[in-house]
Amino acid sequence: MITGGNSGIGFATATELACRGANVVLTARSPERGGAAADRIKAVTGRTITPMVLDLASFDSIRSFAGDLSSTCGRVDVLVNNAGGYVSPRRVTADGYEWTIGVNHLGPFLLTCLLASDPETLPDRIVNVASEMHRSAKHDLGFSELEPTGRYRGTEAYARSKLANILFTRELARRLEGTSSATFALHPGVVATRIAQDGDSRLASALWKAGSRWMRTPEEGAATSIHLVTEPDIESLSGGYFSDERLIEPNEAALDDAAAARLWDESVAATECRTP
Repeated sequence: MITGGNSGIGFATATELACRGANVVLTARSPERGGAAADRIKAVTGRTITPMVLDLASFDSIRSFAGDLSSTCGRVDVLVNNAGGYVSPRRVTADGYEWTIGVNHLGPFLLTCLLASDPETLPDRIVNVASEMHRSAKHDLGFSELEPTGRYRGTEAYARSKLANILFTRELARRLEGTSSATFALHPGVVATRIAQDGDSRLASALWKAGSRWMRTPEEGAATSIHLVTEPDIESLSGGYFSDERLIEPNEAALDDAAAARLWDESVAATECRTP
């Protein structure tokens, strides 16, 4: 299952995995966009893709989706938390959280925990798409809050959410020790997608569009996600952070296990989710 599989890196990931014979579920906020993406992948691969509606900015949507998932497709073997976004100026989710941390971290956290809290639905692999942007996060996520303080800056909120992705992966890996499940975080590269074009910032959109000619294609950006889904015998690297299909070291803040544990506790309190 790939969140945000209707476009960009998610669409490229879904297409390649379908080409390799996987039964793919992709999510989109819009049933029309999800259905259109599924049709496009089927036209290329000949395989039937299952589109489902999911809005990571709404805890109610996530819980409803998780409840429908098992009846729609049974157990999910691999979860790719691919969907994410950047917005500016500040907005909030349906549950009142700053939108970027809500969609990029709290939403995937809740979805993952809903699947991982039951051994019958625990995926074999959980892949979280993070970013090298985590290195520019000005807050070290000692995380006494999920809401950025002071003047809101979209790039800083995005960087903090990507740092949260890596800390979440580390703590999840610790909690999955002794199971057959593994989890990984990754940097896909700087990819020409619509991530900075669907928010409200005209400047960010213009700069992103202007620079896109020098960026990776979505297919190139999907390579590390596909590697982490398909590569055999990498379970011992659970909790690791990857780029260009290799294990690399994140920054010091992303290696803070105490911060990872505090982030986990605050995320549980925010989502009210039973966790592994």
